[in-house]
Amino acid sequence: MEGFLTVSDTAYTLFRDDYKVPLLPPEFAAHMATYAKHLFPILLVLGLCTRLSALALLGMTAVIRIFVYPAAWPTHLTWAALMLYLIGRGAGPLALDRAFGMK
Repeated sequence: MEGFLTVSDTAYTLFRDDYKVPLLPPEFAAHMATYAKHLFPILLVLGLCTRLSALALLGMTAVIRIFVYPAAWPTHLTWAALMLYLIGRGAGPLALDRAFGMK
C-alpha cells in the first residue's frame, strides 16, 4: 500500500547502493529522509516551527551536499541561503508561529 509517508523499494535501494550515508543504516536513513522531506516543507509553508524546520532542512541539505551529490553545489547553495534566511529572520507576519506567540 502506497501512502503519503510510504518508503518505496527504490528509496531503500538508493540509500543502500548509491547514497551510502555514513553512520546510518540505509533503511533508517531512507525513512528519516522521507519523513523530513514531507514534514518540514509543510511546516515552512504554514509558518509553524519555522526556524527549527529550516534548520532541519539545512542539515539535510548539508548531508546531501557532502555525501550524496557533491557536484550539485549551485542548487545546494541556493537551498542553504533560503534556509539561513528563515533561521535568522523567522517566519513572516502571517505565519502560525506569530499567531502562537513564537518568534
